[in-house]
Formats: sequence, C-alpha cells, structure tokens
Amino acid sequence: MQPWNPSPLMRVSDRVEGFVRILAVLVLLIAVPTAAAAGTAAYSSASERIHTENATKIVVTGTIIGTPARVSAPVADRNGTVRDHFEAQVSWTHDGKSGTAIVGVPDLAAPGQPAPVWLGPDGTPTTPPERSSAAAVHGIGVGIAVLLEIWCGATAVVWSTMWALNHRRHIRLDREWRQFSHPTGQGSQ
Repeated sequence: MQPWNPSPLMRVSDRVEGFVRILAVLVLLIAVPTAAAAGTAAYSSASERIHTENATKIVVTGTIIGTPARVSAPVADRNGTVRDHFEAQVSWTHDGKSGTAIVGVPDLAAPGQPAPVWLGPDGTPTTPPERSSAAAVHGIGVGIAVLLEIWCGATAVVWSTMWALNHRRHIRLDREWRQFSHPTGQGSQ
C-alpha cells in the first residue's frame, strides 16, 4: 500500500512504514553515485600521493655486507608470486655520503653482491616505489565501503522502524483484545 492511499482503513503506522521504505529505496539509489564520487576522490588523492612519493625516491646500488636471513612471513613479489622474504645488511655510497641499512634482498643473495637500495629525499632508506595500480585498489575499496555503509544504514533504519511500529501495533492489539475478552463463564448476563 502506498502512504498516500486515501483508504480510511489504512493505519498511520502503515503510512509511516510505506514512507520510510520509499525513502530507503531513494537513499539506496542515491548511494551509488555518492559511492562512485567518494571512490573517484580517493583514487585521485592516492594517485597524486603515490606519484609525489615515487618522484622523490631514488635507487642506488649497495653491497651486501651481512649474511641474508629469512624473515618469517612470506611476501608477494611484483609479479604476485609468494616467496620467502630475505633481508641483509647493505652498505652504499651516494652523493659522497655512506650508509648502511637492513633491506630486502633476493633469496639467493650472498655477501659482496650488489643489491638495490631505495632512498628518500633525505638520503635515508625507504620502501620501493608504490605501484600506480594501488591507487585504483584504494579508490575501489573506498567506493565499496561507502556503498555498503549507506546500504547497511538504510536497511537498519527500515528494520528498526518496522520493529518499533510492529511493537506499537502489538501493544495496541493486546489492549483492544483485553477490552473485548472476558474470562470463560464470566460473560455479561
């Protein structure tokens, strides 16, 4: 039944419930472009951040000076293959400054071999450049999260409204039933 139905048999609670359901459907429909806009904004922001961070990083070739050690957790390489992760102490010289740090190295690396070291703008070791596809993953994640939050919120409002109205209807029905109900054998004479 529509909330604007002129029938005198339609209760106010039925009209409110119908109106809340219509509003919920509108919110669900509006949620799609809202989530898309949030995802696009998150993608743009992440893409700009990744581009800025990657532009400040440089790679230098260092020399492995320590024995590579296996780190407990396997990691995925750039191709998505999961491998054991090894780290070793590496020394390097860049712009007349020397440094050492523990960095990730290939699994077959040995002391004395070259190893790439990524440096930040201040010359300290940093993580390798982030892939630009990470921005797309971030944007999609934000869009889906916003969509699910709005849909769950709308569903919760509809459910709680229906529960409250049904609870009110049951209380009213019980009250009316007690007015017309008489214990057996004690009816009016």
